Amino acid sequence: QLLDDVSRACFQAEGIDDALFSVRIVDEETIHRLNRKTREVDRPTDVLSYPEINYPAGKTARDCPRLLKREYDPESGMVYLGDCVISLPRAQAQAAEYGHSLRRELGYLTAHSAFHLMGYDHMTDEDKAKMREMEKIAMRQVQLWKDDTMTDQRLMELALEAREHSYSPYSKFQVGA
Repeated sequence: QLLDDVSRACFQAEGIDDALFSVRIVDEETIHRLNRKTREVDRPTDVLSYPEINYPAGKTARDCPRLLKREYDPESGMVYLGDCVISLPRAQAQAAEYGHSLRRELGYLTAHSAFHLMGYDHMTDEDKAKMREMEKIAMRQVQLWKDDTMTDQRLMELALEAREHSYSPYSKFQVGA
């Protein structure tokens, strides 16, 4: 459920519908072997992304509806974006290192890969900032962003914000008045 929720949040942040990708959770040996074979990097890593779609330079999925349409599979009713491979031992170690839950780390690695599969990268500072912002939007949506600890003050701020946007059609009074 977590990985589905995270991927849906990523798709929503990107503004695309009817997309999917596979997620495979593996051991350290397997991800090391894949990293060596497919990237010629002889060490384990936390996550690998194998995009199905080759986006034009500087473009992401939201910019390429015709390209996505060409990749649409009528049998599944979805656009297949590619494959994500996550190292469980790395995710566990990083969760401990960063002081957060394994759930949050798996969610982040899934989001990170999803945005790679939608054309984002982090090779330049500008690209990295764009990708991190998208990850943040998606992670916030599923309440996994690291700075989103719920305090009484934050809860009150959210309640007041919700009250500002609420509407009661049968009352002459503002909701909460």
